[in-house]
Amino acid sequence: MNAQIPDWLGNWIKFQPSACDMHVREVESGQGRQMVEIEARWNRSATEVSQIQVDMELADPRITCLWKPHLAPEDEMVIGDFAFRSPAIILEKGQDMLALVPDLDFLESQRIAPHVMDYIEPERTLFYGLSHYEKTRHVYHQKVQKPILLEKGQVLFRFYLIQWQEMKEKRDFRPVTSFLWERFGDKNRPERIVDHQVTDSVKDLEVYAKHTYDWAFQHWENLVWQQFELDGQTVGGCVLIVRGVQSPGFGQEDQWREKKSLWNQSWFSSLRSAYGYRQWGERWNRQDMVQRAELAKNFALSAPQKGGLFPSVYWANTESDMENGTWGHSNRRPDHHEGYYHLLDSSWTCLWMLKWYRDLEQDDRLLEYTKPYAERLIELQHENGSFPGWVHEETGMPSSYLSDSAETSMHVWFLANYYSLTKDEKMLEAAKQGMEFVSQHVIPEGRFEDFELYWSCSRQWEGKKYGEKDQRSGLYHQCNFSIYWTAEALKELYMVTEDEKYLCEGERVLAELSLYQSIWNPPYLGMPAFGGFGVMTSDDEWNDARQSLFALTCLDYYRLTGNAEYKQRGIWAMKASFYLMYCPENPLIKEKYEQIFPHFSEVDYGFEMENCHHGENDTDQIGEFTIFDWGNGSASSSLAEILLKGYEI
Repeated sequence: MNAQIPDWLGNWIKFQPSACDMHVREVESGQGRQMVEIEARWNRSATEVSQIQVDMELADPRITCLWKPHLAPEDEMVIGDFAFRSPAIILEKGQDMLALVPDLDFLESQRIAPHVMDYIEPERTLFYGLSHYEKTRHVYHQKVQKPILLEKGQVLFRFYLIQWQEMKEKRDFRPVTSFLWERFGDKNRPERIVDHQVTDSVKDLEVYAKHTYDWAFQHWENLVWQQFELDGQTVGGCVLIVRGVQSPGFGQEDQWREKKSLWNQSWFSSLRSAYGYRQWGERWNRQDMVQRAELAKNFALSAPQKGGLFPSVYWANTESDMENGTWGHSNRRPDHHEGYYHLLDSSWTCLWMLKWYRDLEQDDRLLEYTKPYAERLIELQHENGSFPGWVHEETGMPSSYLSDSAETSMHVWFLANYYSLTKDEKMLEAAKQGMEFVSQHVIPEGRFEDFELYWSCSRQWEGKKYGEKDQRSGLYHQCNFSIYWTAEALKELYMVTEDEKYLCEGERVLAELSLYQSIWNPPYLGMPAFGGFGVMTSDDEWNDARQSLFALTCLDYYRLTGNAEYKQRGIWAMKASFYLMYCPENPLIKEKYEQIFPHFSEVDYGFEMENCHHGENDTDQIGEFTIFDWGNGSASSSLAEILLKGYEI
């Protein structure tokens, strides 16, 4: 080892012997932050190895791990650099915090092999190094034996160890996310001018919204748009999912991936998308779009209520028969929950009814629909402030799954929003009680568990069980969807109560959410990623469709705090929401689509996959379907909200 280890760092870790030479350089000290750069070099003869790393042992039993960007539940699993969006391993000791942060500048320019890192709780060890790995178990990173050529004198990798002292709050990641943004994200923002004033803007994104609606309502209209009679009323909406092979005129229009359906669920929200094309229709003087939005609103209001609760999905009877379809529930659920209402979906739908009422038109039917649901919701609230996840549609009994989870934050957000319109004090009291539960039992340990974490494509297995911590890290599995609801719930409570504690806690939660945002464009990814978001610590999507929702959250926090970092993060999350659209404005992505679908042409401009690099088979990088309500339509809705509602950006 070259150079002296600073005393402060020795209080955190002890370096173990390594085959490489380590150079330690203190690059910053003072004002509550100390930082060293660790550089690994190969000063021996050229050789081949399968892996090489710097190992560290925790020096104090009081140290705990708070955060890792990815989990590695089995031996030989690692955090691979395919999870390096805002990469950091964060440790805490008393009021002090330490982060291991990869040098992304080095990784971008000198990656001789994949970079890996991890913290292992049973062994109390930390490491950073080089190793090839492959995806496994949808989706973790497993080391593989593959040679890495080391040349004499070669710099192998570089990372930072940073300490922040005397933190006022526990689990406060704001210093880490600000460091990452300032050190890497700010200089990686693709648009600047010579006087260093940032030219970040979303005003140039309107062309993507035009592609979206031309695609859905003209070129692909016969496939995407569904309009039919339901209980004597005309309703409409965009079908859940279409495939690239269904491109009109290609001859495979009937090759459906799933049975036709319309959704108002926490991902796939027909009403949220309609909120967007209603505004774009008014902006462009497109009455056909305004009329379609009215039909989508009618569809949402047609869901039959029973004791205030209502289903979230309408399924076609056959592939073509929508009029004789049936109401049901999302299939993203535990086994044997076919007949359960998912309260999360209902609160999300009712929230958008309130937003429609407040922002677009005061249609009394919207408030009339949400009232019995709100009343039933607070009846279902547990004594500890939490809310059940699922409720049986016949018995009214709650399920044992997610019975006291972070999904409570969605209900807090809805109830606080409902209070802002109605001034019904019992709704505000229920929201406060719900947030008290989240603040005491979810946020302190990062226990952000929700339906997507266990009942989507990344499912439970021996190494990932509902309600249990990951044994190799000591951390809960988490999904950032529930982090988002929590940040929004705290923001809404602050707005209706003006109590600063909610805003302060909201910023801490927003920092945890920000650790999922890509602050650079990894060259090995093969497509733009800056500003986009991942999903959870046990999956590996990039540029996921949720980022158009998160963009609004960041911008709202900017409006409340004046913190320019939030503004920049929000703008780039919005831009990233259109990275995967097939259109001439995205030439690299356009070429990738045409490799999969050589028949694609101008009629397919607007087709957009929900995310990229998702799954174990990552050869094509990009998928083969579009979900209007979780892709181009949802992104265009967020863009409408930013451009047309007075965000000062």
